[in-house]
Amino acid sequence: MRLMRERLMMACLLAALTALPAMAQDRTVATFGDWSLRCEAGPPRNCETATTLSNQESRPMAQIVVGRLNPQAPVLVMAHLPLNVQLPAGVRLMLDNAPIVLQYQRCVPQGCFATIEVDDALMRRLRAEPAGARLMFQDATRREITLAVPMRGFAQAQAALAAQR
Repeated sequence: MRLMRERLMMACLLAALTALPAMAQDRTVATFGDWSLRCEAGPPRNCETATTLSNQESRPMAQIVVGRLNPQAPVLVMAHLPLNVQLPAGVRLMLDNAPIVLQYQRCVPQGCFATIEVDDALMRRLRAEPAGARLMFQDATRREITLAVPMRGFAQAQAALAAQR
């Protein structure tokens, strides 16, 4: 139950961070290829890495965020998806054609959030920056949505994130 509450709190925190105005005074941002490092002044100082996923028309459709709720919390991968998705269908992050299943945590007016706790093996796979990574979910009409996940710069962004702790 405690782990579920932490995950839900992380999803809420990350949702709040992604909804903050770009003009936030104490925000720092650095770019590493397709990934950004974003930090909000604390205490505690909170940092995350993120990338935006676009559809074939180059319209932003989703965001992948990697971060922690606090220094003791586990690292989570969070997918921030649009509203009107099929919740029972779940969310899959495909790395080297192997699915990683993210669990929906909640939907709010800004979108729906799905997360997975990152263990060492998953972090190694992500840091390898696999080509062809993609995020898959279904919209409300059960149409499969597949978005390319740009991995260029992920390892460097994670190294910069680790240096912020």
